[in-house]
Amino acid sequence: MKLSVIGLGKLGLPFVYFLASHGYEILGFDKNNIISKLIKKNKSPYIEPFLQKRIKKYKKKVKICESIDELMHKTNITFLILPTPSNKNGSFSNKHILSVLNIIGRNLKNKKNSKHLINITSTVMPMSCEREFIPYLEKNFGLTNNKDFIITYNPHFIAQGTTFYNLKNPDILLMGSDAVEGKRILLKVYNKIYKNKSVFKHLSLLEAEITKLSVNAYVTNKISFSNYISSLCEKVENTNASLILDVIGQDKRIGRSYMKVGTRFSGPCFPRDNKALAFFTKKVNCNYNILDSVDKFNSQQTHRLVKIINFFAQKFNKRLNVGILGMSYKKDTNIISDSQGYELLKKISSKKLKINKTIVFDPYIKKYNDIGKFKSVFISKSIVSLVRSSDIILIMYKDDLFLRMQNIKPNKKKIIIDCWAQLKKVRRPFMLHTLGKSLRYQ
Repeated sequence: MKLSVIGLGKLGLPFVYFLASHGYEILGFDKNNIISKLIKKNKSPYIEPFLQKRIKKYKKKVKICESIDELMHKTNITFLILPTPSNKNGSFSNKHILSVLNIIGRNLKNKKNSKHLINITSTVMPMSCEREFIPYLEKNFGLTNNKDFIITYNPHFIAQGTTFYNLKNPDILLMGSDAVEGKRILLKVYNKIYKNKSVFKHLSLLEAEITKLSVNAYVTNKISFSNYISSLCEKVENTNASLILDVIGQDKRIGRSYMKVGTRFSGPCFPRDNKALAFFTKKVNCNYNILDSVDKFNSQQTHRLVKIINFFAQKFNKRLNVGILGMSYKKDTNIISDSQGYELLKKISSKKLKINKTIVFDPYIKKYNDIGKFKSVFISKSIVSLVRSSDIILIMYKDDLFLRMQNIKPNKKKIIIDCWAQLKKVRRPFMLHTLGKSLRYQ
């Protein structure tokens, strides 16, 4: 069976090679010629574990097409994995999907006696499939839903840096369809891949659209509750939020995932899915205060870190150098936008603190876009170099690479703010502060 994938971005491209690894022949297309050229040279355009190896291993299974027209003529199943950028009101724009549907519709108009499955994998607003995509193809091209084409909705729950693992081991495989045949075709594709059929969840298009946003919105609630407990314990002597959250997570009704100290939720999915569901609930006249409250509380977490920095800065009789260890939103990815480290850098730059300069380092980032617009910001080449140049060091995400801090012995007192309670001990004269504990200067 040949499948086609339009959109070879940070999810689309790993998905192509995930399908190829299960025996499928894939026709792929992306309008970005740079991405296409790199793939044809067997080079990965992105930082993603295992992607480079799979590009080389399954190169014979994947063909990069020059146009959408080419792949439409050679397949009857197309996955759309396209960006849906956020609007100012928090909703998602479907402009990229509609642009591609325009080309697909033109092709289907000339493709007789062939029902084409269009599987939307991008995260979209509820009612998009029923009220936008289907009417667009019917009204503009004279096509008939469930006769000339079938629309299904099949978003994946993945995180960049662990994309292949998430695709291989899903908790949920969400399949939305209003047509029995759409469900049948998706099952035919996925039955070849997954033995555990209990992860298959079949819903209507609208139910699936709401579910995708709701899962991530619930996780943001859970992260914010953990940050609430962490903030609480910082105000109470002789308490440790990590221990408390561990006990809370042992309750089976709650579970351990995300019940840990850490920074704000960030990245390309959680913040925007939370805002999008808040927008939709307002649109249908439902009380949406809980999601707005979560978003507001999350935005306060960076200010919380600034207050901790300021507490320790007051103990020094000089202007300090602050080191931010980790500028991407998590390990194994180079996404800076909306990351914990980037938001902290912005906040530090706007506040009048006793800071001489800010030093940043991230092992996964080669180009620090937008960093240059901030004054007195310097890019370090290693963890050791950052430690030597900094008086206060903040660890912004969890990564075993940062455990090297435990082996470094500084020549003077330095403060490590471990946002994820990863370090168990440090060598003196390091002083370690972990989020979720009361502030002390020893």
